Amino acid sequence: MYTQEEEKELRQLFWQKLDNKAKRLPMQKGRRKSWTFDRTGIKGLDLRFDVDREKACVALEINHRSEERRIILYEKLYACKTIFENEYGLPLLWERNYLKPEGKTVCRAYNQMACDMYNQDLWPDIMHFLIDHMLRMEKAFTEVQDFLKYDELGK
Repeated sequence: MYTQEEEKELRQLFWQKLDNKAKRLPMQKGRRKSWTFDRTGIKGLDLRFDVDREKACVALEINHRSEERRIILYEKLYACKTIFENEYGLPLLWERNYLKPEGKTVCRAYNQMACDMYNQDLWPDIMHFLIDHMLRMEKAFTEVQDFLKYDELGK
């Protein structure tokens, strides 16, 4: 078991190493790439990483405060499921009511792998999964972004 302080230090080290790895992506040509709480340009819709003792997850998360708006965005995204998954290259998990550990309900399209972020021997595999799948998620999102933004104007 780890103390709270050791867990905090491990989490910080993990995210620092992931950030450093992302900075060195070949297609970035020296530009900084950071995905932590990455914004999409659509209010309440974010690209997210989640990593804990059980899994690593890459998600397009709809977390708008308004439940009505959250459901509308999710339904629009779900209507594009075939296009989105074709661009992503793999099937995704789709949850209209995903309950986060802190008790907040969001909508998500995501992929995950089983892992334990506190096992540093797994970090290369976890980071490879996160980077590869976030690049896929960004590519898929780009395909449907304009459709999702369409009624976003003025809201």
